Amino acid sequence: MSNWGKGSNLPMHILFQHPERLWLVILWLGIVAVLLWRSYAGSVIRGGRRVAAIACKALAALLLGACLLDPVHITEAPKKGANEIIILADNSASLSIAEQAKGKTRGDEIKSALLKGPQSKTPTDAAWIDKLSEHFRVRMQSLDDRVRGIDSAAALDFKGPASALCSSVQTARDQRSGAVAAVVVLSDGNATDPQAWAPQSLSKGAPVFTVLVGEKAPACDLSLRTVTAQQTPFEDSPVTITATVDATGFAGKAVALRVLDEAGKEVAKEIHTYGAAEMSYVYRPRVPWSKPGVAVFRVQCSPALADKATPGGLTQEATLDNNTRTLTVDRGMGPYRILYVAGRPNWEYKFLRRAMASDTEVQLPSLIRIAKREPKFEWRGRPGEASNPLFRGFGVKEGEEAQRYDQPVLTRLGTRDKLELVDGFPKTAELLMGEYRAIIIDDLEAEFFTQEQMNLVERFVSARGGSLLMLGGQECFGPGGYEATPIGRMLPVYLDKIGAAAPAEDARFALTREGWLEPWTRLRAEQAEDEQRMAAMPTFYSVNQAFSIKPGASILATLTDATAHNYPALVTQRYGTGRVVALTVGDVWRWGMKDPDASKDMDKMWRQMLRYLVTDVPDRMELRSVVRSVSGQDVVPCQVRLRDAAWLAQDDATVQLEVTSPDGKKTLLFTEPSLTEAGLFEAEYYPRKAGAYRVKATAKDSTGKALGEKTTGWALNPLADELASLAPNRALMERMANDTGGKVIAVADVASLAEFLPKLEVPVIERKSVPLWHNGWWLAAVVVLLAGEWALRRASGTI
Repeated sequence: MSNWGKGSNLPMHILFQHPERLWLVILWLGIVAVLLWRSYAGSVIRGGRRVAAIACKALAALLLGACLLDPVHITEAPKKGANEIIILADNSASLSIAEQAKGKTRGDEIKSALLKGPQSKTPTDAAWIDKLSEHFRVRMQSLDDRVRGIDSAAALDFKGPASALCSSVQTARDQRSGAVAAVVVLSDGNATDPQAWAPQSLSKGAPVFTVLVGEKAPACDLSLRTVTAQQTPFEDSPVTITATVDATGFAGKAVALRVLDEAGKEVAKEIHTYGAAEMSYVYRPRVPWSKPGVAVFRVQCSPALADKATPGGLTQEATLDNNTRTLTVDRGMGPYRILYVAGRPNWEYKFLRRAMASDTEVQLPSLIRIAKREPKFEWRGRPGEASNPLFRGFGVKEGEEAQRYDQPVLTRLGTRDKLELVDGFPKTAELLMGEYRAIIIDDLEAEFFTQEQMNLVERFVSARGGSLLMLGGQECFGPGGYEATPIGRMLPVYLDKIGAAAPAEDARFALTREGWLEPWTRLRAEQAEDEQRMAAMPTFYSVNQAFSIKPGASILATLTDATAHNYPALVTQRYGTGRVVALTVGDVWRWGMKDPDASKDMDKMWRQMLRYLVTDVPDRMELRSVVRSVSGQDVVPCQVRLRDAAWLAQDDATVQLEVTSPDGKKTLLFTEPSLTEAGLFEAEYYPRKAGAYRVKATAKDSTGKALGEKTTGWALNPLADELASLAPNRALMERMANDTGGKVIAVADVASLAEFLPKLEVPVIERKSVPLWHNGWWLAAVVVLLAGEWALRRASGTI
């Protein structure tokens, strides 16, 4: 820590170069003391003269004895030209802001502080910098998204897209040369990397003197502070955009938030009028539809009455660069496949299949049993027929083992090819894990599955992260014998707790408080409209009565029968990395039979529920990329995770990334396998331009066979982050100065730095040593002391 303003603290002291001769000095002083005692024992000198005479001769003897120790005078002073003063000038776009209309910008104030005649054609460094140059090596740097060395402040243009202020200051303090005496920072304090300031690591290093530029926020400005997007399982997968708009000078005025697609077409708009004391408002416009894959939106805020926010329009804003942000939304790319398995053809499947016919992203391959297993006996069918006649007409050769005794009759619908599900429900992880995102079990008893298949379903949910939905058919839940089975353990309701209530009749469906909070359970935008819709729903009669839910489960909807008994109707819970949903109603189809409007509502409910099942379920190939700031630089770590058909990490692969920048330029990157996680491939990309980026990952195995492709994207908004706040950040500037032992300086007092910076403790000093006894004043002091003793004796009449 420095002690600026208290004068020089450089050490100054005397050093004896031969302390081993101290015994000679002591012997010499002892002899002198004996001689003095004998000499003055019988002397007539009395009183103060006697004491003064003895002192003069003793001091003279002491000075002569000290010569044996070879005393030297040590002085330390800053070595000229060896210590550095680093001047960091903020060159970011926030310095181009004028706090008053047509007034000086903050950048103009920085140039006035650093230059002599900043408006002239050949400006020179300010006088205080020239004065510092007499003692220090002055190094001038500009900072924005990175640090650059400059010869003069005349090179500053204040167009930097970011302010890596904290990381730049810490780097300047920790120069490897170790010769930095101080760091002078001229900035408004609006850093885009405030998290980089780490006080616990500031015990060593040069002090920081911060020069705060600016006094207050501009009188009029709109700013998009934060913009996020959230996709929900609502019908047509709308995107909800949440944008916080800070408004200064807009009291009583209307501000519009517009959302434009990639072609520039307006897809959503919201208007809000700011109150007298309202400085911020959160907009939540909803984009009704976006295409699959990566969608790019541009979010803009402007005065509501202006088609285009221009400085010459209705309102003179300080800057328009913080009014727009680019946003990317990754809807993913289907098809998302859900395996439906049922114990019999039923009405529920008819309406479910019809509802999903309009959803091109969700596929519903189905395995439906049309006849149960038959006991083994000799069939009496047509002459010579030895197989089950129920298989007759399915086009399978007579006599095949699959058609013979004790086998259920299954039919496949909506399969990808003739081989999918040909052997019934999948028996291996390769056939289940990588093929489907969710499983629906309807009207099917537990005995249909083997123990290995049940264990596979449990692993599908817990380890693979898939979803399981059990519908309320008559052979599901407790009546289906799922108690004490792997599938029963996953269900969110207890199957062993059976009440004595009579079968539910005239059961009414209603959402719970948790259900109202889930967007996929609602069909209307307003709660009142949804309540009216549920009040008009028909009553249900087929209910699997569950009387208790498991810890961690949530009841989203209930059924209330004619006797006022309540039963869980829709229950969900997390299980491992996946989710399990239980719909205990077995006759939802009654809802769709009521009228055409109810049929549309029921179809929408099925689509949203199945969308919920596939949401956030991982694929065999996953691509993630998130923009991060490292030492003030934007970097995008791209991670690709690969799994094989059995959902095991796949290492024997090569992954290539193709990054498309906002200007359409493509860059190829090759990933490296992670050293800490199997099946993870990583690469880093350093974006430079603002806008939307797309990245496509292509994976191939060791034989060159394609494993898959994934596409995602991100948006870079450096100016939006840089100009999110226009008020000077005095708190950060004071914090940097206080944490390092510096001081906050007003820009008008910047010249005072030339007065107290030379008085700092500096890392590089110059040491000088001068022998004391070689000096004339040393001999003169001895002569004066001896002459003084002689004069005292003469004045006393002893000479």
